[in-house]
Amino acid sequence: MKTCLEDLSNELLYELFDYFDICCVYETFAYLNNRFYQLIHCSSLPIAFNFSLLSKKTFQHRCTHIVRPNKHRLVHLRLRNHLLIENFFTIIPLDSTFLRLETLILNDVRSDNLDTVLQSLISLPRLSSLTLSIADAIKSRDFIYLSIISLPTLKYFKLFVDVWPLYSDVSLNATQISPLRYLILESECDLSELLELLRFTPELRYLACKMSISNGFSEEAFCVSETLTHVYFQLETVSFDEFKWFISHFGYQLEVLSVSVESDEEFFNAYSWQELISSQMPCLQKFYFQCVIRMNDNFYGYFKRIDGFDLSFWRDRQWIFKHEICASNGENPWIRIYSVQPYRWHQYNLYLNTFQYNSIGLNLASEVNFYNYDLIATNPTQFPRITCVSLCEGDENEIPSLVTQLPRLFPSQQLRELIIFDENFLFEHLLSLSTCFPNLQSLTIPTNILYLSSPQSSTNQLTIPPNKILKVTLINQCKLGDIQILLRFCPLLQSLEIEVENDNLRSIICYLLWKSTNRIRQNRLSTSVQIKNLHIWNKEYIDCISCSKAQHSNSWIYPLPCNHHLSSLCCRNVNYKTIVKFQKLIDEEALLDTYSIDYLDQKMCLWW
Repeated sequence: MKTCLEDLSNELLYELFDYFDICCVYETFAYLNNRFYQLIHCSSLPIAFNFSLLSKKTFQHRCTHIVRPNKHRLVHLRLRNHLLIENFFTIIPLDSTFLRLETLILNDVRSDNLDTVLQSLISLPRLSSLTLSIADAIKSRDFIYLSIISLPTLKYFKLFVDVWPLYSDVSLNATQISPLRYLILESECDLSELLELLRFTPELRYLACKMSISNGFSEEAFCVSETLTHVYFQLETVSFDEFKWFISHFGYQLEVLSVSVESDEEFFNAYSWQELISSQMPCLQKFYFQCVIRMNDNFYGYFKRIDGFDLSFWRDRQWIFKHEICASNGENPWIRIYSVQPYRWHQYNLYLNTFQYNSIGLNLASEVNFYNYDLIATNPTQFPRITCVSLCEGDENEIPSLVTQLPRLFPSQQLRELIIFDENFLFEHLLSLSTCFPNLQSLTIPTNILYLSSPQSSTNQLTIPPNKILKVTLINQCKLGDIQILLRFCPLLQSLEIEVENDNLRSIICYLLWKSTNRIRQNRLSTSVQIKNLHIWNKEYIDCISCSKAQHSNSWIYPLPCNHHLSSLCCRNVNYKTIVKFQKLIDEEALLDTYSIDYLDQKMCLWW
């Protein structure tokens, strides 16, 4: 018996909708018939919106016709850049009508819009989780902390922000006590600032921060939440004695401790750690530790210290450590010791001349940076959770082997981001890697990779495999020909970040905007469509109806690549006068109907 979609129960249909983005559900199913209309529009089930790469028109349409009518159902909202945030707050200000909003994630908020954002949060009746990333440096975090403390239902807060050094002091005169339980500070935080925050968070259970001591060390008593059991510290300018004094105030209640430190030999002493844990942390269950220091000529002394991490004190607790000795030309080697059980380090680096000890063949890092391609062929380690790979430097003769060996180290389906800093890579190598990693979405490459090493002819054709790359960053300066080849390679490209000389910027922006708005005219482009030494492509991408029609009607020698998906362009190292000039150009030439243009940190951000 055949079963059609209409035969499914409402419960099964709702389960099916959970596998789709809510906006896709509305745009695909809502107007099929009256039943689907009622299921989607009249539902009281919670929904979530995650806005990232999309055009401005699409974003505004979804905000107006999908988000606004469903404010009362919204439980999770994420906006990924400052242009999205500004437009969202213009269309739909956050207020008490967001009855069920519990999780809010705002990435790259402009500092001059921060007050408006923070003031709107107080009206949200159920906000329990907030993540804020500030796009530019601010003078002080005081007003952020004061706003957060005043939120009556907030349990989780994560902050990314840089502070100008001259204005780093924090003094809170709050009258309220925060219900925060999870506090994560991703930027450097002075101990005095941290202690000030701890005064107003008596229910804190989880603390993670990059801690430093820059205003002098004063052994004054302080109070810490009695519920604080999980702490994760990345120590910047903190001595072992200072850390020992700080942790002694609440170590007796700790269950999980994570410490990462560099360039401080005081922390590279297993016996000091053993004494501290035994005397101050009787409840400690998990200990994550990572220490990286430069070695002097006394190699024996370092290995004697390492032996201290292999005693019964550590083995009885099943805390296992691994160490590596890494060397680069002309510098003293450095040694790195880190816990592999339990293991929770986000990033892992493979350096030139890395010698591994106590290897367990498993690394749970999500980001790996390769500084030596030779190690890939001999490295037995597997990376089952990796999502991002950086290829930093190595022997150019090893690149073909790298392309072959790299996919065996981790599940190729889960890699989402590839960063290549090595300028010895060729375009052919990039094509091979994009084939190996079919779900790649973000790409960072040097511009010279886009240069084709040999001209293409009717007998020497280059096949471009399909890919899902949506975001590309070109590291160094580019020209129009580079952009044209890139669009051939990434037909689904939505976001592009580049650096361009002023003489080339106009031609690139005009090319991208004329194409993206379907305004290509022969008399406008003239000779600018010459694509370097590339004349014939074996495979063309026709991924939308308008492109398909244009291919049959235009009279070009070869069809131009489609970039109808492109909706965001960021140009680095430009001045504010450039913004004014191109805004005038866009308006006079009617290149875009709806767009936002912004200047932030010497970057021109254009979104349409």
